[in-house]
Amino acid sequence: MYRNIHLYERSMRFIVLLLLGTCLPLSAQQYISGTVSDADTGNLMAGVNIIDLVSGQWTISGDDGAFTIETSARQFELHFQILGKETYVLDNEGADGLDLMKLSIVLKDKNLRLDEVEVTGVRKRDRAGSSILFDKYAISQVQAFSLAEILQQLPGSEIRPSVLNEPQTISLRTAMAKKNNAFGVSYVLDGMQLSNDENMQLYNTKASGVTTYDNVNTGYDLRSIPASNIESVEVIAGIPDAKYGNLTSGIIKIDRRAGVSPYRVSANIRQGKTSVSIDKGLRLDDRNTLSLSADYLNSNADPRNSLEQFDRITTGLIWSTVNQNQVFKNTLSVTLRKNLDDMNYDKDNNDGGQVAKYKKETGILLSNRAKWALQSRWMDNLGFQAGISYASQESYDQQFVNNGGKVVPLAMETALQPGAYTPVAYLMKKQVFGKPLNVSARLDIDKYINTGGWGHSISYGADFSLSDNLGRGRIYDPSSANAQVVLSGQSTGDEGVRPLDFNKYVQSQKRYGVYFQDNIRYTFANDRKLYANIGMRYDNQSGYSGFSPRVNLGYELSDKVKVRFGTGFASKAPSLSNLFPGDKYFDYVMADFRTNYYSYNLVQTFVKKIDKQELKPSKSWKFEAGADINTAIGNISLTSYYNRSYDGFMAVDVRELRQLPRLEFDFPEEHGAPTYTISGYDPTIIKHSLSVNSSVARDFGLEFMMHLKKIRAINTSFAFSGAYTFSDSSNGVDLVEKTDDPLEKEYLYGYYHKANDKFDALRLRLTATHHIPDIGLLISLTAEQFTRTTSYAVLRDNRPFAYANANLEYFEIPEAERDNQKYSPLWKDMSVTQDRTYPAYHNFHLRVTKEMLNGLSLSFYAYNFLNYRPYVKILDAYSIRNQKVSFGGNVKFVF
Repeated sequence: MYRNIHLYERSMRFIVLLLLGTCLPLSAQQYISGTVSDADTGNLMAGVNIIDLVSGQWTISGDDGAFTIETSARQFELHFQILGKETYVLDNEGADGLDLMKLSIVLKDKNLRLDEVEVTGVRKRDRAGSSILFDKYAISQVQAFSLAEILQQLPGSEIRPSVLNEPQTISLRTAMAKKNNAFGVSYVLDGMQLSNDENMQLYNTKASGVTTYDNVNTGYDLRSIPASNIESVEVIAGIPDAKYGNLTSGIIKIDRRAGVSPYRVSANIRQGKTSVSIDKGLRLDDRNTLSLSADYLNSNADPRNSLEQFDRITTGLIWSTVNQNQVFKNTLSVTLRKNLDDMNYDKDNNDGGQVAKYKKETGILLSNRAKWALQSRWMDNLGFQAGISYASQESYDQQFVNNGGKVVPLAMETALQPGAYTPVAYLMKKQVFGKPLNVSARLDIDKYINTGGWGHSISYGADFSLSDNLGRGRIYDPSSANAQVVLSGQSTGDEGVRPLDFNKYVQSQKRYGVYFQDNIRYTFANDRKLYANIGMRYDNQSGYSGFSPRVNLGYELSDKVKVRFGTGFASKAPSLSNLFPGDKYFDYVMADFRTNYYSYNLVQTFVKKIDKQELKPSKSWKFEAGADINTAIGNISLTSYYNRSYDGFMAVDVRELRQLPRLEFDFPEEHGAPTYTISGYDPTIIKHSLSVNSSVARDFGLEFMMHLKKIRAINTSFAFSGAYTFSDSSNGVDLVEKTDDPLEKEYLYGYYHKANDKFDALRLRLTATHHIPDIGLLISLTAEQFTRTTSYAVLRDNRPFAYANANLEYFEIPEAERDNQKYSPLWKDMSVTQDRTYPAYHNFHLRVTKEMLNGLSLSFYAYNFLNYRPYVKILDAYSIRNQKVSFGGNVKFVF
């Protein structure tokens, strides 16, 4: 054992020396000591987290409020943080003239009686990156029910009333909301990376869910993360640190409220949505705290539709403990969530109220984080995180039918054989059972080294995750077969459904990663500073390996101006649903004879066996450049960016020619079933879709944020933000569509030159905040301007350049002949070759919040409070913009 430790220390020593490439003497270290007290009561405060963002050193104030932390004598940035208090920041520049061994830190309550509060997102205090941070009041600015509404405050986003009756996802830095962008967004909740990769709640492979709540092959459903106990949200749409993998679009870090706090009861109500939450932070003893929370949400946006309801309850527990000398901290988080929806019947239906559907889901998220301040020569901190998420999902839909028995195919292999019959009147059902499982672990090591004017905050580590689905999968019962399966008359050969056991068919997918990063600070002779975050990551994602370099640079041109630059590469593994779509089934009714004496049918089934798909991870390169300007009247941040994603996942149609038997029937017995012979074959075309790595997307644009300081004379501050984004995407595949003429056989499919999907958008936002600290009053007015939105033409020409017939024979059409009338069944409307540009319009929102001294807080929020809904003309059609006025209120009591 000692020999292994000795070898480990020698290895670490070699790595550190190799990275530094120098034997320069280390700069002097120093100890900073003092006490932390409450601004209102004067009481000394225990449990305050003190962290040096430069070196990564950390400590926690003791029972007497005292603390001691080791930092560099040249550079440090201490943050004093505890739940319910405003963060206090002390850096080496602000510490001039202070006795660093006898500091007296005073923390103020985080409420509306502070001189300054931020009600919009701000750039994080980061010298090299471009992340945006939302704190307590920014989170509550739009009366958020879930994380989805909080993220509407990002530059370039549109504020909308919360929609809770369908999954909520987000795309970052794009003018078009594509699934690949949303799929590439990673979410980290209290240090654990969340995943939707294991979701397989599809009834067939056409990517159609059983209910509107199913969200497969896209981002995490943000409705499952309540806003009520979120303390802060950080959005990194640029280049993340090398420690984060399995993403392409960006990363969103959510920290929930944890620590000692009074009871807090809150209730939200707005337009068919109601939520109630309660949380409390307990101090169990000198070294243990326990935070408990519960959040209930009910939504039914349209009471006339009893099928579309959403009932969800989420409970959480966060237990933190530190050892006696406060160098080891462990945090255990447990989250339980459950959709309370049971069978929802449409009682107004004339079938007696038998139309029903539901999406049941019960999930658990278990995460444990440990951090050990070793303070050894070669290692400052050792961190370990392990987590597991597991859910039981059931998607269900039923409809009552009374239209006679239908033929139900039974074959599991390519065959010509009889099928079963449904009852004359019965309940058609769709049902899918999923049990997504994700297991993850991470090891992080960091060390701070100061050599002369160079400060190196070195971190490295490894992570692992496993994805699987243990559910029963798709249910296929002939006695309740859905209309998607049953056959009658002349069948079209559309893709059918058979049972699919996820537990047996799906293979668990594993991802491994290791990373190294050096965050560098250097001070030049003229006192200007250079910041560099340089990292490299290696990933093995289901057998595909790759490296991800990432760089963020920042330089202070002056005391007021800083410039930034960043570039980086990232990759995202495919989902289980993309990898394991299941076999494809195509059924044709060849005969259906029914008499008083017998019923006889024959079904020709073609089966396309689908093994695991060999999909590569999707990939992206990101580039950004920006500047941060601090002036006497406020702060300005500008960021330009260019993102290129490729090998993205998309479904591509595959057409195959099969031979359908031509049958001749004999009736040898008067009352007996017939016999048949095959007299020949006719060609038929089957079509199915498979995911491939063919999507390419580009997004480039400019976003800005301007925060002006409060004008004291009127107690009002202004925040201005906006973004222009141009996006295009392509897949390298021509558009192929079937004619609408059912009698056409020769010109059956048209091939069209597809233009890249192109969109651009310019959106601006101004928020005026009137804040009177003495009485705890805040009034904010937000004005949005949708300056420009353009959707560019989807086709270069409305005439096909080629066609295929019923035998899938392909023929080019010479350009001079494309206007020939014989091709008219394949002509598209001219609108497909025209751009659509929306003229500028506005929207206005109002929020009023009053915090009272007795702990009661009242808020009123109005979306589109002027009820401004302009008509705009697009080509030859008019449409109405903005949704109707929506009012809501919040009551909160802290005691």
